[in-house]
Amino acid sequence: MNTSQRTDTSNDHVLILHQRGSSWCGLLASVQPERGIKVVETASFSTSGEEIQAWMDARSITAARVILPASNVICRTCSLPESDESHLESALQLQMETQLLGAAPSHRIGGAILPAAAHASVRTGLILAWPESSVFSGPPLKNPPLFIPDVTALAALMNGLHPPDPIVWCDRTDGSIGLVLAQQERVLVRATQEELGSEDATATSIRTLLLESALQTGSTSDTAGELADRSTKSIGSHADEHMLLLPPPVVSNIRERIQGVDVDDQWCETWGVAAGAALAMSNDLVLLTTFRQQLPQENPSLIESVTSRLKTTEVAAWLALTAVLVLAFGPLLVHGLRLGLLKVLHPGIEAQVTAFENGRNRQTMYSAMLADTWPMSKLLADIANNTPEGIELESVKLGHGEPVKIRGIAKPNGDQDAAALATKMKAQLQGSGVFNDVTLRWENSETYGDREFDITAKVERPHFRPAYITEQDFGAWTLVSRRSGEGPGGDTAADDATMATAEASPTNDVTEDNPTALSSLSGNETPPSGGSVSSRPSRPSGDRATSRPNRGTNSGVASRGNSDDQGADLTSIPTGRIPEPLTEEQIQTLTLSEARIKLKEVADARKHVRDDEVSERLRNEFKMIMAHMRELQKSGGTQ
Repeated sequence: MNTSQRTDTSNDHVLILHQRGSSWCGLLASVQPERGIKVVETASFSTSGEEIQAWMDARSITAARVILPASNVICRTCSLPESDESHLESALQLQMETQLLGAAPSHRIGGAILPAAAHASVRTGLILAWPESSVFSGPPLKNPPLFIPDVTALAALMNGLHPPDPIVWCDRTDGSIGLVLAQQERVLVRATQEELGSEDATATSIRTLLLESALQTGSTSDTAGELADRSTKSIGSHADEHMLLLPPPVVSNIRERIQGVDVDDQWCETWGVAAGAALAMSNDLVLLTTFRQQLPQENPSLIESVTSRLKTTEVAAWLALTAVLVLAFGPLLVHGLRLGLLKVLHPGIEAQVTAFENGRNRQTMYSAMLADTWPMSKLLADIANNTPEGIELESVKLGHGEPVKIRGIAKPNGDQDAAALATKMKAQLQGSGVFNDVTLRWENSETYGDREFDITAKVERPHFRPAYITEQDFGAWTLVSRRSGEGPGGDTAADDATMATAEASPTNDVTEDNPTALSSLSGNETPPSGGSVSSRPSRPSGDRATSRPNRGTNSGVASRGNSDDQGADLTSIPTGRIPEPLTEEQIQTLTLSEARIKLKEVADARKHVRDDEVSERLRNEFKMIMAHMRELQKSGGTQ
């Protein structure tokens, strides 16, 4: 690498590279349109792009221009009408579209108005195109360079002058020939590629090109011939593969426009084209100095790419269609997938769904029925719980949606007279929360004695369950227990005996339908030979209208009131007697008749016992006796 005139560099410096054979000539210039062109440094490089890039990095140079050979350029000139600058540019744009339409992409085509002489009235437009079929690419650099056609540099060197001879550039290595000819008021720029072999062939090709160009500018045949002869003689004095012919007026003009270097014919031979490119960057030809091999490739971010893609009409239409399809069929697809997953995970899901729906339907039906029906048994129980002792109810009329009507007789009870009892019943019904608007009417107004009364009440909340106190709850403390002097829960032993008797239903003596049949046994009665004792009460002859047992006999259900009035035989035990404990061995020795007697003793004792330990012993003995009786009946044992 050869360098000269090394100076400091700045941001306005541009490296212009011109290929000459197998090497590159680099001219580093400071381009300032208001001050002109200053050559900072010149250097020669091999074809290696790494060497050029290293040289640029050492001087912090980022901008570079590469001279584009004439053999790779399409060149056209056109005459523009007399007009102001704005109209001239419009006319030039129209000529570009007409002459080079489709010849090259927009970043490889350009046009500019050539500088004109002071006496010229006609302006000339220069149109250049770099076809994509061109194989020229320039040196590989870190930042892609811009390209300047060599004919642009030649036009910049002419700078509106009209010398008698043309500017000719010839490169025998690739056959490039470029010339600028100014004759009359016209300027003709030519770029072509010829087969340049020997010096004579080169001179012949250039002579022919000059004759054609001179005739196109309006010169006569004689004038064109003289021009071609002068130029051919100058070519004969150049034996190099690269040749630049500059008329003396052009060299003098270059010397005035370029600073920082001594301009002579030898310097122009090597650096003239690169200097012309620098001059073109500072005048009206600047539009012909920005050719690009390809447009800059942007690397947008993901968001920018998506946004740019979504702006297109086609993508927007597809997105709208997809959104409609998702809204229409998305829920169906999701629910179908869920249903399939449920079927796989729960094979019996359909039966469960059916059961759930049936249960919900039943719940809805029961809720509707609950709102439209009344629990009559519950309402009757509420009326009974709110009826004090001493009041006998004769009738209760209860219908859905109608007021309840109660008719009864109030009898003095203890220190309470009949009127107080009826009034108490009214107050309890009113305060129960089930009834409302309770009205009490008397049938007579006697002060003492029994009183007949009528009560009318509105059923406000038929399904409400009041929390009755123990003294008012006849379910927890029955009337029988109250009259026999027992406290709340006194019927527990009797209920347990009833349950135990019901458990012994396989026997014919004690059945579930007649759990208290044991109380009908007496010492004067002999069970039938079949071993069973009937618990159904006898009915009076000829009377089939009632099944109520005779309270004056032992047949039927025995109440607590007459439990102590049983006979004095073996089947009756005085109230309060607790039988002696029995072991399982003793029970096994009993006959069927003896077992019945012992069973009755234990059952009657359980009604009156208050000790928990004794009650538990009697309960166990009752079960063992019942089991022994079943075994005797199955085996046909003696009575």
